[in-house]
Amino acid sequence: MNKAIFPLLLFLMATSYATGQTMHAIIFANTKSPGNPNNPGDEGIGPSVTVDFQRMGVEMTTIAKTIGYKLKKYYYYDTPERFSRNSLETVLRDLTCSSEDIVFFYYSGHGGRAMNEETIFPEMVLKVPYGAATPSQLYPLYDVYTCIRRKSPRLTIVMGDLCNSILSKDYYKGGNTAKGATVLNKSTYDVYKNLFLNVKGGIIAASSEPNKTSGCMLVQSEGNIYHAGGYMTATFLDVLQYYVGQSRHLNWHELWDTTVSLTQERTKDNMDANGHPSIQTPIYELDIAPVEAPAHINTNTTPTMPTPSNDNATNARDGLAYSMSMVCNHNIPLMNRMRNINDALTHFAGTNARVQVVGFDNRTIVNTCNAKSYLNYLSMATNMEEVVVLDIQEDGSGKITYAKVHEIHYE
Repeated sequence: MNKAIFPLLLFLMATSYATGQTMHAIIFANTKSPGNPNNPGDEGIGPSVTVDFQRMGVEMTTIAKTIGYKLKKYYYYDTPERFSRNSLETVLRDLTCSSEDIVFFYYSGHGGRAMNEETIFPEMVLKVPYGAATPSQLYPLYDVYTCIRRKSPRLTIVMGDLCNSILSKDYYKGGNTAKGATVLNKSTYDVYKNLFLNVKGGIIAASSEPNKTSGCMLVQSEGNIYHAGGYMTATFLDVLQYYVGQSRHLNWHELWDTTVSLTQERTKDNMDANGHPSIQTPIYELDIAPVEAPAHINTNTTPTMPTPSNDNATNARDGLAYSMSMVCNHNIPLMNRMRNINDALTHFAGTNARVQVVGFDNRTIVNTCNAKSYLNYLSMATNMEEVVVLDIQEDGSGKITYAKVHEIHYE
């Protein structure tokens, strides 16, 4: 680390933990869920869930940045040891939050419904291998909601995209999803402030009505087919970004009503495995009340050291993201940004390690270059806030050979 910026980094680390409220981002994502081994063409929901995981991670980062909250991540994915009921019970038991904190819980994976289910919301299937789940691997989504609300944060958000099957010939052409960088501006702040700062209470949503399946959305573009995540998740993010782009007032009722209607529209021609119509209708409940609007928050700030998460892989991505953000952030003097390049390069296996920049849709490739070229570009960028690292690949010594990133700019 360059000695010229070391005092500044120490100051940032100290102040980032001493001030402000926290947004707790809890994600359970069955990214390694396999397909039916008896059906070679069934790749399972894993690729779709991975898109959900990465896109919701970007969205949670954007929310926290926009409203001036610290972001604390609790990510559970990939392995049976991490993506498990035991992990869920542990994080819910140990979660502590202040009266002004936000807790945003998101689940993407398989789901089901018990015959004696007491709510309209499904149970999560917390297992990775293919096959039927045991009762010990199930957990009701509504129980997560009630447990978090008992912790008394100002705002509780629980979302579940519970995909039971991938629908055949299920393509959607086009959409409103941004293909470039995320751009923060007054419109972004106004929309997010109204949704996340001006209210208190709770929100719970799931991707389908009782006794209905949820589908994984595929997008057909220029002759190629891409995973776009679960229908509800993709639609929720599309609607939210549409309102941000239109600078339109938005409340939670309107956000979810629009998400429901657009999800129904996108799935109106879908058929289930038995050839029956399978229109998907998300469900939600709101217990929201207005609170006094806080004073304006200065979100146009220097990056802060990420709060350590429970996951080493997440910490590795966040460490790289922080180092890259110290190169690109326009609040840092240009000469310091250039000096910070060497610190960022220490994460890579060499200057020729590959960096791929993608848009908010998680598939549009904005740029591909080597690490040195990308960091040089970041050091000269204007109006850039930070870089979010979505995925990395490492060599045997733990150095990064590939990084997939998304940029957040300031307008």
